[in-house]
Amino acid sequence: MQNVAMEAKDVDAAAPGVGALVEAQLHELSPGQLEDVYRKVLEPSFRPEELMGFQEFLADYADDGNDLSCVLLRAEAPIAVMLGERYADGQVLLLGYLAVLEEARGSGAGSHMMRSVLPRWYANVPGVLVLAEVDDPRSWNTDSHRGDPVGRLRFYERHGARLLPFSYFQPSLRPGSPRVRGMFLLRLDRSSKVPPGLLNTFLTEYFTVCEGTESLDEPEVGALLSRAHAVDLQAGMWSVSRWAELPADV
Repeated sequence: MQNVAMEAKDVDAAAPGVGALVEAQLHELSPGQLEDVYRKVLEPSFRPEELMGFQEFLADYADDGNDLSCVLLRAEAPIAVMLGERYADGQVLLLGYLAVLEEARGSGAGSHMMRSVLPRWYANVPGVLVLAEVDDPRSWNTDSHRGDPVGRLRFYERHGARLLPFSYFQPSLRPGSPRVRGMFLLRLDRSSKVPPGLLNTFLTEYFTVCEGTESLDEPEVGALLSRAHAVDLQAGMWSVSRWAELPADV
């Protein structure tokens, strides 16, 4: 799922005001706060085809059995949220959503979650692969709500991300919703012991969960899996700054 709705100024923020924020998991919030996280932070930040429905959001993240959620609150009001998903028996962590309330961008909230929260989610998983889906700036323009795709890539690069060197598309999240094309996959971890084939295992499971096993027989999904299979996860990562060298679309 596409993530990080923030503008370029978030990239340069040192983190003023983060000390005044309170971290919480979704299951700790009131019904009104949950509604605000979805309606005020997530919904304006993502295109409809990228965002899960409200009931799915509650079912997947708002019970105390899910530990891959973080909300930053200021004066009890949500200003940022980060949600993750586990695949491949916990060996792959997908950063599903990271969004900052429009008026809170530049506060350092996104950087705080990348530096302090995300590493906690996989600190005890050896050989973990941590991934994020982001827009290709050639396919998606800067938007006043959703931010600047180039600034978003720079933000991730500042936080140690590396580019998987192939064009990518996100699976359909629900029946009738289109796949999201014009995207990249970024790698956020620094593990040197990722098992061979783990990227393909993740993509196979991801498309199966989202679209069903029949999607794996489609030529474009097969081509995506082939491109992923060819990537050396140890030596084949690119600097994020090389994004314009990849094909503009699949």
